[in-house]
Amino acid sequence: MANIQLITNASALSYIEKDVDKAIESVLEFYDTTNSNIDSVIVQLQQVISDVKETCENQKYATAQPPNTNEIVTNGLRNMITTTQCVTKMKQSTKYYSDKHKDLHACISKIGKTADKCFQSDFGNVPIVDIFDTTDKLKYIHMIICEDLYRQGRISIAKKLIEETKLNDNELFNIEQTILEEINYILENIREKNLQPALDWCKRNREQLLKTNSLLEFHLHKMRFLQLLIEQNYDDAKMYMWNFSQYIQMNSECEKVVKELMGAFVFSQRDLSKSPYKYLLEPHLWLQLSDLFVKQAFQQMGLSQDSPLYVVMKTGFSALPALMSIVNAMQNTQVCHILSKDELPIEVDVGQDHRYHSVFACPILRQQTTDLNPPMKLVCGHVISRDALVKLTTQTKLKCPYCPMEQNLSDARRLFF
Repeated sequence: MANIQLITNASALSYIEKDVDKAIESVLEFYDTTNSNIDSVIVQLQQVISDVKETCENQKYATAQPPNTNEIVTNGLRNMITTTQCVTKMKQSTKYYSDKHKDLHACISKIGKTADKCFQSDFGNVPIVDIFDTTDKLKYIHMIICEDLYRQGRISIAKKLIEETKLNDNELFNIEQTILEEINYILENIREKNLQPALDWCKRNREQLLKTNSLLEFHLHKMRFLQLLIEQNYDDAKMYMWNFSQYIQMNSECEKVVKELMGAFVFSQRDLSKSPYKYLLEPHLWLQLSDLFVKQAFQQMGLSQDSPLYVVMKTGFSALPALMSIVNAMQNTQVCHILSKDELPIEVDVGQDHRYHSVFACPILRQQTTDLNPPMKLVCGHVISRDALVKLTTQTKLKCPYCPMEQNLSDARRLFF
């Protein structure tokens, strides 16, 4: 078996990032040096032109007097030497930057070579092209693409795709479409620092938000209070403080934040950006507020925080290197049986954020259970997979592998997580 060394995505991207940074640095240095040297040559040329003009003017006004041969020769030689030096410097600069441009081209070309080295473009037998072989399955693909477009605010593109794929008759998608349009509208207003649509949404969904102990409305009031301080609207800021009273009793974290806001109010009449509370004005707080709203809004509407297309692509990118390693290593007729529509031959760690259901691995066979091989609960309470249960059964009796209790095969019950 060939020894296949795969570079992880993170390290591969770091290599490419280093090459890109080096190329950008080289390009900036190239243009900075070029501009400064060209400016120097231009100054010299302007000086030569000025000297020649001055010499001509002097000769024009000196025509009434006998010509001074020595002075004319001296000025002419001086102008000639200066011009020669200028031309020589231009030729040297041209050659230098021609050679430098070759090095610059090599530095940029290295980025592509690094990408080709770190990422394998030939997927071989990894794709299964007949997964989406029916109209219904294609419709699901179109739906998740449209949903992703709506999440990104590309409404016009999504509507065009809906029109071309005729998804208007799908009632479920129409419901999600309306929700996503509203969420996108509120997000656009948050990016423009208009918090009123988000506050109105929180009022309409306050009961559901309180059930989940959400602090979204509190953070919206916090940012609105800071806006009033920045606008130097101190009277309205005082009146606005009452919005925090209900949260102080609910959460100790809120009490701490309110104290910080009161301190910011004191310093705001001087210069809040130079006060100990200047961190409250950092731009990333608006990004955090947008992320918090998306999380809470999708949770209240029964939608996942991340786009289904994003989750699928992220999982696929995580699994692809290992799948390619398996396919390339197996150069025989069994390759076609490695990948199937129902399950992968390896376990892919998608992280805790994308675990949407419970997973049980059989402690005997060390395999994850499936619908065809479900978990089975024994009389003694221990759980193993159905395949392990069958292998451990002698006639109709079996002995639990963890305790000495004997039992019948028919006594085992399937578990549903």
